[in-house]
Amino acid sequence: MKKLLLIILCVPLIGISQSWNQVSNFIDDGRHHPITFANDNFGFVMAGSYLNDAYKYDKSSDNWIQLQNVPFSSRLYSYGVYIGDKAYIGFGSDDNGQYPTDWWQYNMNNDSWLQLASFPGDGRQHPAMIAVNNKIFMGCGGNSNGNLGDWWEYDVLTNIWSQKSDIIGNNRHHPYYFGIGDFAYVGFGHGSLPGPGSNPSSSPYIYNDFYKYDPAIDTWTQLANFPSEARVAGNQFSFNGKGYIISGDGDDHSPLPSGEFWQYTPSNDSWIQLPSHPGGAIWAPGTFVIGCDVYFLLGEDLNSTIGTFPISVYKYKLSEDCGCTDALAINFSNLAISDDGSCCYVSGCTDPLALNYDSLSCYDDGSCITPILGCTNASALNFDPNANTTVSFGGALDNSFGAGGYFNGNQHLVFDASKECVIKSAVIYSDAANTITFELRNSGGGVIDDTTLNVVVGQQQITLNFDVPIGNDMELGVAQGALLNVGLYRNNSSASYPYDIASAINITGSSAGSPYYYFYYDIEVEILCDEISTGISDITKNKSKLVKITDMLGQEISYRKNTPLF
Repeated sequence: MKKLLLIILCVPLIGISQSWNQVSNFIDDGRHHPITFANDNFGFVMAGSYLNDAYKYDKSSDNWIQLQNVPFSSRLYSYGVYIGDKAYIGFGSDDNGQYPTDWWQYNMNNDSWLQLASFPGDGRQHPAMIAVNNKIFMGCGGNSNGNLGDWWEYDVLTNIWSQKSDIIGNNRHHPYYFGIGDFAYVGFGHGSLPGPGSNPSSSPYIYNDFYKYDPAIDTWTQLANFPSEARVAGNQFSFNGKGYIISGDGDDHSPLPSGEFWQYTPSNDSWIQLPSHPGGAIWAPGTFVIGCDVYFLLGEDLNSTIGTFPISVYKYKLSEDCGCTDALAINFSNLAISDDGSCCYVSGCTDPLALNYDSLSCYDDGSCITPILGCTNASALNFDPNANTTVSFGGALDNSFGAGGYFNGNQHLVFDASKECVIKSAVIYSDAANTITFELRNSGGGVIDDTTLNVVVGQQQITLNFDVPIGNDMELGVAQGALLNVGLYRNNSSASYPYDIASAINITGSSAGSPYYYFYYDIEVEILCDEISTGISDITKNKSKLVKITDMLGQEISYRKNTPLF
């Protein structure tokens, strides 16, 4: 009952039109435990999954830029925090199973590194790491000796480490943590003994206790336990005097029911729940905050049998303090006190699938017209009075919506067709040059139509001209063994079924399940008009099936489009 009451009280607080919005995907391999941080203009992603690469996200252009690799060994379960334009990074484990104690400063302004005094204690992975004023506090975590509960201070000004009082709760690794004002906050995580919030039916001991550390007097205070399920392996940050935790695993160390997002207010030691991030809960993701927006990205999606590594990036506006401050802009906000670069001066339809999509518009004015595919010629036999276009595009428009890669198997898309139509073309991504037979099949796998094409490496539009009958559970794929040596790109996460193409075709899923999307992107579909002048369908629609045309006397004649035959 207490949990239900909390949710009811939170509804007015989250009903202020705040929502998650997708931005440009991460440009390289997905990974868990990325090191993430930001300054006023850029977000940074480094290492994770024993990698050593580094990237910068430019909010103003919504683009990613690759930086020089990190100077230390490939690292996992390591962390970083920032003070101003400097980030401080270390700990974790390397791919040799060691726990390095090197400690680094990264300059976000000029992409340079400086090695600092090494940590004098035991190396570890999954520690808490919190910046408070000009000090960085680090503790907990785990290594080959088990979970830890010690607590250390690094002085940025003197480059000196000193040990402080241990956390007063159980030892643990992978806690949630953040700094607010003059205090550090640590809690949750995975310990070796039963503790607050741990599930008696589960051997992993996951906690929901929470503590405040006061650096001025080197003292810990236990706060109220978190008012929901114990959790571990998510992410956290602070903003504008509040703390936030997001996603991760629950009290049995399996994914939470959703990508839960919570806000902590220190003045009354209370939590409220905010809208979950899109998709399922993610293990070991990253976050960074630029302006009033938090960006959520990477980690591992363990909600299906095989874990996947999403590359989608989502942002959430934390405050109305940031916005457009130009009164001449369409999206001017009189609540904003800081301009976030979002001012827009052109309004129109911003939905790329809409009939009146305007690529120049940056603000949607609600004018989008949903396409309805059909014959729009009132003199044609198959005239559809509800139709507003004879050609439309749909399906996934490109492969940027989630993680994926080149695939050499025999999977396919599954779709229904409510109108006879033609799949004219689609965009594919090929691993290399190849000759591939593309197939349209019925629900039993029988070939309805096919075409064999020479494809080149990379992205390209292919011409298909598949005649599609009305039917259910049809298949759009390739011939058996066609991809044995050279693969086509498919997404293995974040597919959002169904994909409706102008009320004519509805892509309902894939042969491998809902997270996957196979091969065919930006699909072009057409409905041809049956001209009344001939009384039969335009024979070019099915020209491959035409044998001959004869007149009333049985004499063979040539075909002329839009010309009466008799």
